[in-house]
Amino acid sequence: MRIESITKIAESQTANSSRFTLPNHLGTHVDVPRHFFENGQALTNYPPEFWIFEKPLLLDVPCSDGYLITPKDLEGRIPGETDLLLLRTGYETYRNDDRYWEHNPGLAPELGTWTRKNYKNIRSIGMDLISVTSRHHREEGREAHRILLDPGAYGNPVLPVEDMSLGHINKCLSKVIISPLRVKDSNAGLCTVFGLL
Repeated sequence: MRIESITKIAESQTANSSRFTLPNHLGTHVDVPRHFFENGQALTNYPPEFWIFEKPLLLDVPCSDGYLITPKDLEGRIPGETDLLLLRTGYETYRNDDRYWEHNPGLAPELGTWTRKNYKNIRSIGMDLISVTSRHHREEGREAHRILLDPGAYGNPVLPVEDMSLGHINKCLSKVIISPLRVKDSNAGLCTVFGLL
């Protein structure tokens, strides 16, 4: 991210103002189908109410470097009414180290298929990982993205929210609101996520 000053009070201008230049996959962000599918829904195709989750579930899934989370890690742990699945691996403790992006865990492709086939209410999966894609398993990560976001497979796409901070949550969440930066036809959006107790 680059921050440039446009006007400065210190230089006798009326107000301070800045220009931000940044990619749309920086920090906490949500991917939408357009990220991997030219005909997929763009961010602004989702109505505001889509981003309100009334049945969120936070699961602890401790992971080592390069580990791929599979259905076996989650079997028997997800109630059918869950609409947002949050995976806390603990890996966010490395956020300020190269290890966070060089050796990150990720999601296995079969997790996407399993989730879409068995949990029709889940609209999004959030994680304390820089990406669905583990740097150790790049092609598997691309396939996991495609399976989650495919507009034509197993019901509705499941949108990944990457690079979340989940370590501070110590109570059950009653509601989660994801607030993405809505840019027309965007394939992803930086977002602020509100968790309500």
